Amino acid sequence: MGAHPGSSPDSQVPFEIHADGVDVVEIMRQIRERIKEKKEKGIYTDEEIQEISDLKIQTFAESSEIDSELLRRLLEPNHGWNIQAGYPIKTHRSGWKGKLILLAKKLVRPLVRLYTDHLINRQAQLNLYLVYLSHNLTRELTRLQIEYRKIDYRCQVLQREVDFMKERQRAFEDLAVLQPAADDPGGPESLEGV
Repeated sequence: MGAHPGSSPDSQVPFEIHADGVDVVEIMRQIRERIKEKKEKGIYTDEEIQEISDLKIQTFAESSEIDSELLRRLLEPNHGWNIQAGYPIKTHRSGWKGKLILLAKKLVRPLVRLYTDHLINRQAQLNLYLVYLSHNLTRELTRLQIEYRKIDYRCQVLQREVDFMKERQRAFEDLAVLQPAADDPGGPESLEGV
């Protein structure tokens, strides 16, 4: 994944997913490291949120042992992964038996398609909707998690400031109670001899 505007190339952590031997722990470490860097800066762009959510999708897929080729195709902008009604008719047999099987398949195909085309089209639409939904939900979840961390950090800072102010108030109160006794030379002790 490329560098983002406003960031130096050496500050980028390379994210690479390979089909075999994917180290999910390493990917999550890289994600956390990037989040920490961005948290220190306090700014995330939409592209960076998209990048983080894509990495989460890849991590979820790898941990659930989904075929890496299917995952790669799901993340592509085209929809070559989806099912289609117009599938090619072929056979692995050769010779006259193969030609006879191909002819039989071609003759039966229109009858089968009467019952299956609308189901396949609906399934293709449902698949596409679910892929878009999962991508958008992951992106929104990532954005909300980042926002939550920012708010949580602000709350922690404010809580430390409140605690500091309480301690400071107690110190001033103690100082105010002790100070009149030290400033008043004719206080209660001087009245005892009268």
